[in-house]
Amino acid sequence: MKILLYTWFGSYTDDDIEKNLLRMGHECKRTRNEVLQLSDRYNNDRFCESFSKELGNTDCDCVLTTNFHPLIAKVCHEKEVPYIAWSYDSPPNIPDTRYMDYSTNHIFFFSRDDVEDFRSQGLDTVHYMPLAVDTGKWDSVKVSDRDVAKYRADISLVGSLYSSTLPGLMNMMSDEQKLFFKTLSDIQLKSYDKYVLKDFITDGIAAEVSRTISENYPDSVRPTTKQLIYSTATYVTHLDRMLLLRVVSKKYDTHLYTQKVTDDEKKMLENVRVHGTVDYATEMPLVFKNSKINLCPTFRGNVSGIPLRILDVMGCNSFVLTPFRPELEEFFKLDVEIATYNSVEEALDKADYYMSHDSERISIAEAGYEKVRREFTYQQRLESMLKSV
Repeated sequence: MKILLYTWFGSYTDDDIEKNLLRMGHECKRTRNEVLQLSDRYNNDRFCESFSKELGNTDCDCVLTTNFHPLIAKVCHEKEVPYIAWSYDSPPNIPDTRYMDYSTNHIFFFSRDDVEDFRSQGLDTVHYMPLAVDTGKWDSVKVSDRDVAKYRADISLVGSLYSSTLPGLMNMMSDEQKLFFKTLSDIQLKSYDKYVLKDFITDGIAAEVSRTISENYPDSVRPTTKQLIYSTATYVTHLDRMLLLRVVSKKYDTHLYTQKVTDDEKKMLENVRVHGTVDYATEMPLVFKNSKINLCPTFRGNVSGIPLRILDVMGCNSFVLTPFRPELEEFFKLDVEIATYNSVEEALDKADYYMSHDSERISIAEAGYEKVRREFTYQQRLESMLKSV
């Protein structure tokens, strides 16, 4: 097939997608948008004209992107060109369902919960497709003595601490509303197997919050139901990661690689060695390979899916400790190919166990690596998606 791979401001997976499409014998032309900022993701004549012209000048059987881009879907529909979108975000950053129902769309999500959510809204253009990992790429990253000295750790976490708008919104809420969101956050923080936020933050709750904000702060933006759920999920994720790091760092040499840490966060994480970000392709695998345990606390808005970070750790033949998610049990043997927990207390218990049982920890890492090497390949995933076209 002739495939136009459109890269939108970079992607962790586009290089792997392009490389594997070529390996499979497909023609792959890659084009990029590194400049154009879209304030409105659903209306931009300049972009539509530019992309329409590019499609007209390109002989392709389909367009492929990571994540769903409404304007690309719009132009592909007008040109009657199949459009494949493969999301690596959960929940996906899609404000609404406009342009998602076009018959030219083939939209794939790695979380079954996201598929069910959009299907419940009447969309039959959405499908389930787990993510993939290129183990050969990570195999090629060799560890030197210098790397061992630089990245060696008992426990590491590569990822954001998350910054939430919820505290700011709560400052504009009534006392009753503040108590509601604080209580709900505490419940969600302790619950790893149920996503209570979507059940309790209803349209009615959002309407009450908006009314309170409108009455007391008329110039402020009123949050939608979806925004309130996401804001609360990021808040709980922040609390979750801070608590997890605080607990394990009291006993083990713990390292955090992240974008930004406030002074207050540094005080709370006094036993954690905080570093800046690491390059995805060259430094991140060295962190994974030189850490005895890699923490992968999942974003709380991701209800069921297996995120890319988990697959990357496993693809490096490294040990991962992550919260339980339904799809993990569907694809992996728990505590044989991957280690999971259902509370911070259990996470510490398992960290204690695997830190003192090297052979079992190494065995799980190797079994997980073999599983993703066989069953989570880009060629398998791409072949399945292309068949839909």
